Amino acid sequence: MIRISSKKASELVSSRTLVGARRCLSGDVGGMRKTLASGYEMPLFSLGTWKAKKGLTQAAVETAIKAGYRNIDTANDYNNEEEIGQAFQNLFNEKIVTRDDIFVQSKLWNSNHRSEHVEADLDQTLKDLQLDYVDMYMIHWPQAAPSYGKQAATRVDGAIADHYSKNPMFPLDDAGYYCADMESHYVETWQKMEELVDKGKVKSIGISNFNKAQIEEVVSVAKHPVSLLQNESHVYLQQKDLIDQCNFRNIVFQSFSSLGSGDTNYASYASPTGTIPLKDPHIASLAEKYKKSPAQIMLRWGIQRGISVVSKSVTPERVLSNFDIWDWELSEEDMKSFDQLNCGWRHLLWGEVSHHPDYPFKDELPYNYVLEKCSNFAPGQGKQD
Repeated sequence: MIRISSKKASELVSSRTLVGARRCLSGDVGGMRKTLASGYEMPLFSLGTWKAKKGLTQAAVETAIKAGYRNIDTANDYNNEEEIGQAFQNLFNEKIVTRDDIFVQSKLWNSNHRSEHVEADLDQTLKDLQLDYVDMYMIHWPQAAPSYGKQAATRVDGAIADHYSKNPMFPLDDAGYYCADMESHYVETWQKMEELVDKGKVKSIGISNFNKAQIEEVVSVAKHPVSLLQNESHVYLQQKDLIDQCNFRNIVFQSFSSLGSGDTNYASYASPTGTIPLKDPHIASLAEKYKKSPAQIMLRWGIQRGISVVSKSVTPERVLSNFDIWDWELSEEDMKSFDQLNCGWRHLLWGEVSHHPDYPFKDELPYNYVLEKCSNFAPGQGKQD
């Protein structure tokens, strides 16, 4: 990625980012972009790879890049970065893109929050992706749980839940609960992440699944700016206050599960609407009105809000369809109509790790919540069949 001057950055912000709704110019590969606090430019639309199964991920990435995507979202615990790395090499060899053309974002897993384990996590990602650096590296969750804390655990150790003695990425105690490293706090983790920027292994750094207070704590100590916050957000969880906070702090907000994660969501509690976003009747009515799919309606809504969106699919037709949102826009009235859907439903609550003091969503757990044992033994790959 090429660092750009502050003058150029301000020109890009005014001309290419969204305050209201702006069309993407025809031929503008990658879609709309924003300039991060670090000075680097990031495409706003990212292909997600969480829950993308092995054997399908490589083809999805190649399809996406050939269709114009320029941002790929990955993580070591997704257990598919090797396939993504092979996709990159194929694309480079075919001269479809160069390394500088794509923005690659990955994440530090919870089991590696201790400063002595951070770089090992990144090194495994770089090895799997066959890259010298990533454009964005995020702390995946604020809490060091699941984590045993004694040694680094990466994909090669097992991106599964298993007894801590086997050193998997999702370690369990003798009773079947997730282990938690109570001696680890994300501020020390962040400071180690900053060293990775200084070494040139990472261009920009960010955070994911952090709450408002945790964001402020990191901002208060950051020497390298917090450039990105990736949190769950969709029409049922619109995160308006969090987005305002990010705008105030010059942090780009990026939504994951931008479509509500479909029928593969991790929700322990049903949505108060009685359905999921992809099947919501209001979204269906807008899809009919604009002659678009429900997914396209929600992704366009996200882009018109001025945020970055991550959308996952391994189905070639959907990969293409999801990205076809640049030559049309939702009316101001229809954008306003999404307010009625903001019911606060979070599908990825993950109460099983709430015993760690840095767990971010304690105020969303049900009254008298009782800690649960691990129920999904391959969490990075989605629900088991």
